[in-house]
Amino acid sequence: MHLYHQLEEFKDQKTPVVLTIGNFDGVHLGHLAVLQRSQAVAKRVEAHTVVITFSNHPSEVLRPEDPTLLLCTLPHKIALLEANQVDHLMLLPFTRYLALHSAASFVERVRQFIPFSHLILGHDATLGRDRQGNRDVMQSLAEAWGFEVYYLEEYRYEGLPVSSTRIRQLVQKGEFDQAEVLLGRPYSIYSGISTGLGKGRQIGYPTANIPVKGLCLPPQGVYVVEVNKDGKIYQGIANLGVAPTVRQDGVPLLEVHILAENVELSEHPIEVIFLKFIRPERKFDGLEALREQIKQDVDFAKNYQKQRDPLNF
Repeated sequence: MHLYHQLEEFKDQKTPVVLTIGNFDGVHLGHLAVLQRSQAVAKRVEAHTVVITFSNHPSEVLRPEDPTLLLCTLPHKIALLEANQVDHLMLLPFTRYLALHSAASFVERVRQFIPFSHLILGHDATLGRDRQGNRDVMQSLAEAWGFEVYYLEEYRYEGLPVSSTRIRQLVQKGEFDQAEVLLGRPYSIYSGISTGLGKGRQIGYPTANIPVKGLCLPPQGVYVVEVNKDGKIYQGIANLGVAPTVRQDGVPLLEVHILAENVELSEHPIEVIFLKFIRPERKFDGLEALREQIKQDVDFAKNYQKQRDPLNF
C-alpha cells in the first residue's frame, strides 16, 4: 500500500482510479463493505483503489470542546486499511480550511491530482461544508464531470445498523463479544509504547505502557488480554486506568504485563486484545499489597486462558 499525506504527492496519472472517502474509524464491517465494493469495481475496470481519510477526526476541528472518541489509533487505522488490500491511502489532515470547502470545490481539487473514474461512498456519506454534498449534489457533480458515483446500502447485522457510534457504546460497556461481531475482528488497542515509572519492574511485573488519550475505552480496571507482537501472540494482563497506587497524575494509561518470560518489547507498536474483565481498578496501601493482588490477577488470567485454550497448556 502506498501512503500519502498530501494530494500533490499522488503521481500515478495513468492507471484508472476507484476512489472512496470516509473517516473509517474502527474499520468495521460497514467500512469493509465499502472497501470490497471498491475492489470489485476496480477489478472490473482494471483500476487501482484509493482511499482518502483523515489523520485526525473532523470533530476535533468542528467540535473541539467535545471531539469524538476514536475506536482505533491512527497507526491501527493505517494497518487495518493496508490489511484489506487498499492500493493507495491518502491521509489528509482535517483543517478549518478544508472544512470550509464546498462539496464541488473539494471534489474538484481532488480530481486535479487523483483523476478518479468511480467514487464509492457509504450510505450516509456527505462531503463539503455543512455536509451539503448529499446524494443529489454528488450525482449532479458526477454527471457534470464524467465520473460514476455509487452509494452502498446501509450495512446491517441481525437487523440493526453497523456503525462506529454503536460500536463505541459496546466498547464503553465492555461488551467485547458484541463489538467483535460488528468490527469483524476482536476489539483491541494498537499503539506504540511510552516510557513508564518502572514501578512494575520494581515489584516483579514489568509493563509496557500505552497512551490512550482520545480513544474510546472500556471500563477502567484489570483485564485478561492477548498481546500481538510482530505477529506472535502472548498471553497477558493489563490495567486500564490511572494506577492510583503508584501515580498521581490522574491520566489514564494502558499498562500491559506479558505472562511469558524474557519477551523484549521495543518501540514498535503492539496490539492489545481485550478478552475478559477481572476487577475494577483500586488504590492499595502500598507496593506489597499491589504485588499480591497482581499475583492473584495473573493466576486468574492463566486459569481463564487454560479454560479458553487447553491445548496451549
